[in-house]
Amino acid sequence: MTDLAIQSKPSRVKQALSAHSAMGVAISAVLYIICLSGTLSVFKDEISLFEQGRVPVVTALSGDALMTAADAGMQAEPDSAHLFIHMPTAAKPYALVQTDNTENFITPEGEISAARHQPWSDFLIDLHYYLHLPKSFGMLIVAMFGVFLFAMSVSGVLAHPKIFKDAFAFRRTKSEQIKQVDLHNRLSVWTMPFHLSNSLTGAMIGLATLSALAVATMDYDGDTGAVFGPVFGTEPPVNEAPASMARIDLAMSQVTENFGHTRPVYAILHDPNTQGQYLQIMAEHPRRLIYAEKYNFNGAGEFLGTVGSSDGEIGQQVADSVYKIHFGAFGGLPVKIAFGVFGVCLLFIITAGMKIYFIKQAAKGKAVPAIQRAWQAIVWGAPVLLAITFLMTRVGFAMPMLQWVFWGGLALYVCVQILRVKRVNISTP
Repeated sequence: MTDLAIQSKPSRVKQALSAHSAMGVAISAVLYIICLSGTLSVFKDEISLFEQGRVPVVTALSGDALMTAADAGMQAEPDSAHLFIHMPTAAKPYALVQTDNTENFITPEGEISAARHQPWSDFLIDLHYYLHLPKSFGMLIVAMFGVFLFAMSVSGVLAHPKIFKDAFAFRRTKSEQIKQVDLHNRLSVWTMPFHLSNSLTGAMIGLATLSALAVATMDYDGDTGAVFGPVFGTEPPVNEAPASMARIDLAMSQVTENFGHTRPVYAILHDPNTQGQYLQIMAEHPRRLIYAEKYNFNGAGEFLGTVGSSDGEIGQQVADSVYKIHFGAFGGLPVKIAFGVFGVCLLFIITAGMKIYFIKQAAKGKAVPAIQRAWQAIVWGAPVLLAITFLMTRVGFAMPMLQWVFWGGLALYVCVQILRVKRVNISTP
């Protein structure tokens, strides 16, 4: 072997190790951004309402108000294939009427008050769900990271047989590595139920949607509704012959009279103003984790039955409970605050894990300062850029500009930190 070959081999190994470290940091960075945006998304209702500003206070909608809202919504978009009325609740004392492409707040009488304008909330949810990628691909990536986080949580427990015994051990006087290990392990133990349930439900949401797309493509001519039908109900055949607005008022009164223990949260009208229109009143069941039972009606307001989210097959009930468990949308503000605290703990767990990795690499004489600075840039840059994008929306900016600023700013900050390290290395004799 020539001297040149001997010299080049360590160089190739060093480059390979550096690439390996960079990939590890990239994976952790994506996971960090998903968890950061997810922690904020727990408070999406509060954030969106703050962003919107003053809206009409609505505590209840009468039958006449429901019909007025439905007519107003369809006037805003006559060709819409769907109509949604978001009902007021104790936690959200306001109401909206929504079509396929419009969404407006309404008054207690059902009249349109103001258009929904919540660009940063939309930006945040799109970041958490899809990483601002095309929806199918983005959801696949996020779902994969949910599986990854669940696997890491389980393997972390199995890899530490004394993890519960040492649940309160925190050796502050020891080395930095031991302190970070204790921080990582203690927070992991204390918040383990949250991480397991949250990562699993996140993976379920993403993979269920993607699986439905695949099955629909192969067996149902691309109709995902047919795939989800056994879980969320199927729609009747389409009949586009004109008809008057469905009797949402009669349907709502039946839910109130016959199912008074429930809390209606949505009225969803499929194919409005047609002979085939199909109405669903979605109602929460107190002390249940299901998102809502669906009470089905025809256009005349005649009751057709329920979907079975509250009393159907166990798999159906589990599927309908995933959303509330993932976002902490049960138990009111105390549960949301708890989920927020758990989310912050998860961010500390991720950052502590990366600190342990960098400390171990340095102890082995394989320090990667450039990659370490890149990681620090992501840890601090992501929340700062989220704050900047929020301020941008206050002066009129919206997507896609918010996406460009967030991802472009993060990439620029990472590059600056890497170049600073390389400049120091070049200038050091």
